[in-house]
Amino acid sequence: MKTERILMVTDFSRRSLAALERTIDLAREHDSEIVLVHVIESLPYGVGHSSDPTKLLEHLAEDARNKLAGFAKRALSLYPKCTSELHFGIVHQVISELARKLNADLIVVAARSQRGLLERILGGLAEKLMRQAPCPVLAVQVDGGGEKENHAASA
Repeated sequence: MKTERILMVTDFSRRSLAALERTIDLAREHDSEIVLVHVIESLPYGVGHSSDPTKLLEHLAEDARNKLAGFAKRALSLYPKCTSELHFGIVHQVISELARKLNADLIVVAARSQRGLLERILGGLAEKLMRQAPCPVLAVQVDGGGEKENHAASA
């Protein structure tokens, strides 16, 4: 499989750091470019009722930019072919659209076991991406101390 561009979704968690390590391993094997992506979702209805929602979004964006810069700096110290992008919207939709736009060959996302009933009903990000993404999705699962991979491809 030709893998020139890998999209790696991050929420800056410990799981994302584990997914970054796996992404870098894959990128080295294939001499791929890595695009680190963080998506800020819209504010839920009613949030910002007591304050200005625009200022709240600006604060969230500034915080995310700083975290993404730190995440990208760590990635670049390990692998030089990394860029980063910050987007707004519904995460799985933004990532799927971005994968199409950038002609991504693979999407890597940190995943975890679905524990609650609501999570099982709604599905996690990896599952949603597998249904919508234009390329294969690699869900790197980290629970407790161990790391486990779930390989899945979407049509």
